[in-house]
Amino acid sequence: MVALNRRYFADFDWMLLALTLALGLFGAVEISSAQAAQSLPGLWQKHLIGLGVGVFILFATTLVDYRKIISVAPVFYAVGLVLLILVLLVGKKINGNQSWLPLGALTIQPSELAKLFTILLLTLFLTGVRKRPLDLRTVIIAGLIWAVPTGLVFLEHDTGSTLSYFSFIAAMLFLAGLRWSWIAALAAVAVIGVVLAVPHIKADQGYKAQRIKVIFWPDLADKRYLYQNQQSEIAVGSGGLFGKGLHSGTQGPLGFIPEVQSDFIMALVGEETGFVGSIFALTIYLVIITRLIQIARQARDRTGLLLVGGYAALLLYHVAISVGMVLRLLPVMGIPLPLVSSGNTSVLATFFGLGLALNVRLHRFVN
Repeated sequence: MVALNRRYFADFDWMLLALTLALGLFGAVEISSAQAAQSLPGLWQKHLIGLGVGVFILFATTLVDYRKIISVAPVFYAVGLVLLILVLLVGKKINGNQSWLPLGALTIQPSELAKLFTILLLTLFLTGVRKRPLDLRTVIIAGLIWAVPTGLVFLEHDTGSTLSYFSFIAAMLFLAGLRWSWIAALAAVAVIGVVLAVPHIKADQGYKAQRIKVIFWPDLADKRYLYQNQQSEIAVGSGGLFGKGLHSGTQGPLGFIPEVQSDFIMALVGEETGFVGSIFALTIYLVIITRLIQIARQARDRTGLLLVGGYAALLLYHVAISVGMVLRLLPVMGIPLPLVSSGNTSVLATFFGLGLALNVRLHRFVN
């Protein structure tokens, strides 16, 4: 337990919290601009409520030694698996993805929570492995821990979330001591897999293949799948250097960009705040991720390093994919921009992850 004394307040990373809240409040403003066209009243108010609950979760998470939290990781992991299974059984399907679980008046997206819960269990397991570099048995067990929730998310047809699970398993295995020869072999396998998959993707007429072809082979793509990318590009381009002004956009607020309040919120940011506003928001993300890396490096033990390192990789993935989609550098995938997109499950999971990182920071000098 971290005592609420002068040392707690001195060691707490208030800058990290301030940057987090700044992004969250900025997201509320952009969501309020987008919600008029989406026939979903109250989105920005719900976002603010999520921020308030998230701050509570963040502080509550810092009050218990992170090693105690890690010790009950199997419980978190089991809860995550149960939620993912319930989604497949009774979940709500939106835009082809069965990712949402209705709980009375609330609807949650368990895959966002399961990411953190999987990181917790991987941290617990890899911390207990003393052999360096990692042997094959360790890698297989870690892979199984990771594969179960990843497989369940894949069955939800949620490609973006499925791929996000690769970000933290790769980072954590690297930090845990994966052999360089194995890393090179895995990279080679990945390259060969992509090369072999290209002819099949070009011939495939399914919507996932179409989204890929829109980016890399637009001449082969069904033109219907170009729409969202084109509208996003128009929005970002029309924003210019300083943007059209808050609540003054057209492509987003008038409904030309589907899911602009969530997956494509960055397009609205570009339209209304321009290049300057977009770079400002991305700089805040860069500072947050940099601070997370510093916390991981300064962690007092291997547990803190793996925990924060895994989460930093996950956060970086979310930001990179969200921006890449908007700029038509990456295929469209349903994935939120942390703290800015509408969706309180993502907001709460982000605050939980940041709370764990702050917990590691607060205990870096504790015996």
